[in-house]
Amino acid sequence: MALSSVSSKMPTPRMRRIFFKLSEQWGPPTRMAAHAALHIAVWEDPDGTAMAFNTLGLSDAARAADGSPIELHWLVKRPLDLAAQTAAAAFLAQLAAAARVPEARFDWHRSVRAPEGVPGFPRCFDLWLHPALTAADPDTLEDAEGAIKMLYVIPLTEYESFVLAQQGANALLDYLHLNQIDLLAPR
Repeated sequence: MALSSVSSKMPTPRMRRIFFKLSEQWGPPTRMAAHAALHIAVWEDPDGTAMAFNTLGLSDAARAADGSPIELHWLVKRPLDLAAQTAAAAFLAQLAAAARVPEARFDWHRSVRAPEGVPGFPRCFDLWLHPALTAADPDTLEDAEGAIKMLYVIPLTEYESFVLAQQGANALLDYLHLNQIDLLAPR
C-alpha cells in the first residue's frame, strides 16, 4: 500500500463528508493512503512528535455493537518515517477489515487481539477500542446519514490487557497513571 497515492476507487459521499469534518477538526491531512475501498488519512503533528491515522469509508461497511457506523482512529506519539507510516496504515487497514466482519462487534470499551502485534509497539498484542481520550477530539462525527462512532485504537501490553480484563477500565487507568505510562507512546 503506497502512502503517497490513493487507489482509483472513488470516495463515497460519506467518505467525503468524513474527510471534510476531520479536516475541520485537525486541519488537512499530511497524506492519504488507500487500500481497496478504504482510505486512510494521515496527519503529522506540526512539531513532528506524533502521527495520526483515521479510516475513511469503514463506516460504509462496519457497525458497532449498537448498530452505529464506525471509523477507526490511531495516534502514535512519536515521529514515523515513511516505511513506519506505511506499516501503520496497513495495520489500520487490516484492523478495519476485521471490523467489517458482522460478528466482530467492534465498539467502545471492547478489546481486540492483534496476533501479529502492533507496528512500532513491540510489546503490544491487544487493542482497546475507546471513545476520545481528550475533550478536544470527537467521540462521534455527525453525518447526514446519522452519527458515526469514532473508535480510538489503544495498543495494550499483555499486563495492561490483563488488568483491563480482570479489574476493569478504572483499574487500568489508575495503573497507567501511577506508573506514568502513556498509552499512545510505543512501549
